[in-house]
Amino acid sequence: MVYTLFDYVDAQGRNLLKEWSQSLQKVQLAKLNERLDKLRDHGPGLFPEMMAGSGVAGIEKLKVKGKVQLRPLLCKGPVDTDCEYTLLMGAKEVGDEWLPKDARETALARKKAVKSDPEHRRKKHERVS
Repeated sequence: MVYTLFDYVDAQGRNLLKEWSQSLQKVQLAKLNERLDKLRDHGPGLFPEMMAGSGVAGIEKLKVKGKVQLRPLLCKGPVDTDCEYTLLMGAKEVGDEWLPKDARETALARKKAVKSDPEHRRKKHERVS
């Protein structure tokens, strides 16, 4: 089954995941895109090697290993939980610390925003290369 990926957009219509992705180095971006392709193709089959819980209910992290541990935060659905994921924000994990520190709480707030207004608070995933 192929899953549809969406990106969170803020109230001004900016795709913040795309902006975060554009700030990554080429190697990091290539690894991120590879993980996103796997997410699209395999969804929950990525647990536990490439995807895991974030410690906040309903928010998952995609594990992208490297010198810098990228941890894009996402949720299943939230509109159709059977066949879609919404990428809520880009984050990093350094040791046991999240960068930004409030990443998981921000992701949860964004999930709620998407759930209340999916037409305006998300769009089909825009791949950065």
